Amino acid sequence: MSRIAIIGAGVIGAAIAWELSTLPGQEIHVFEAQSSPAQGATGAALGLLMAVLSERGAKKRLASLQRYHQIQTKLNLPGDQKGILHLYHDPQAWAQVQRKIPQRQKAGWSLQTLSPEQVTRQFPQINTTRINTSHLIGAILSPQEIQFQPIALTENWLNLAQNQGVSIHTNSPVVSVVPGQPIQLKLPDRAYCCDWLIVSAGLGSTQIPGLTAPFQLEPVLGQAIEILCPELENYPILYGNDTAIVPQKSGIVWVGSTVEFSQSEPPIPNAEQLDQLWQKACHLCPILQSKSWQKQWYGLRPRPVGQPAPILQIDPQFQGIIWATGHYRNGVLLAPFTADWVRQAIENQPV
Repeated sequence: MSRIAIIGAGVIGAAIAWELSTLPGQEIHVFEAQSSPAQGATGAALGLLMAVLSERGAKKRLASLQRYHQIQTKLNLPGDQKGILHLYHDPQAWAQVQRKIPQRQKAGWSLQTLSPEQVTRQFPQINTTRINTSHLIGAILSPQEIQFQPIALTENWLNLAQNQGVSIHTNSPVVSVVPGQPIQLKLPDRAYCCDWLIVSAGLGSTQIPGLTAPFQLEPVLGQAIEILCPELENYPILYGNDTAIVPQKSGIVWVGSTVEFSQSEPPIPNAEQLDQLWQKACHLCPILQSKSWQKQWYGLRPRPVGQPAPILQIDPQFQGIIWATGHYRNGVLLAPFTADWVRQAIENQPV
């Protein structure tokens, strides 16, 4: 029997725990420093599964989205299942996506091109006239790109893992790690020895005493807004000008999110950037101008410094340590891909 410890109960740690619970003969423990799961970057995310029209990291994104569709019936989660409507105002970006559509359709992804007139007929709340200096050129409806509520997703994965025998420990920060075989974890009230240690603690991954991460992470702040807008309840997710408008149930709509490289320590939300986000959302969908903010929130995304996200690697120095972190803005999207990668790493390199 292999003993596996996972540090971090965000969406990545939860997905890994469930994936590994399907392997026979494993003793799996998840250690979370906070009082409940998904309190870091996961809890602040919008939960968009945006992959089909992506360029960067497309192979990982598409594989992970496909995996979500394979396991969706097991997860049974709330969120927007009506797809993403990508809105294009830049001629160059529109030309690029037109070249990409046949490739994605050939691979089995459903994509529907809409003219501005079709957008107006089907989605009358969308502004198809001038936004800054440009008009809407066209839109692409991608029905297989969906959205999950990140906290509910994480909790569901952990519940499924627990049903498979995984132990979840909250209020359990890892005080220190002693690499070796076995790997020794010191916790506030006890010690635990394991054969495999998977570090998936977001920004906390590089701050665990006894471990030296072979990479650096920087915090990138993101802010979002919640409003009530029943007029958009039956709409797909709207995405344009780097702004997402995400309808939920009961008329709730999320608007996000900013990308802020703060120089302060700890990072402080920038009110001006949040206002700019809101103005862009109102340009896309003018009815939002009449709505009041119900709440606003922010989170810190773990961005790798000097290398692409995410960090998926076996530690180059110590046996049995796997780094699965630094997903930046795509933690929810890439959770299934990451979990599958970790499972294969353990299967292919037994300790």
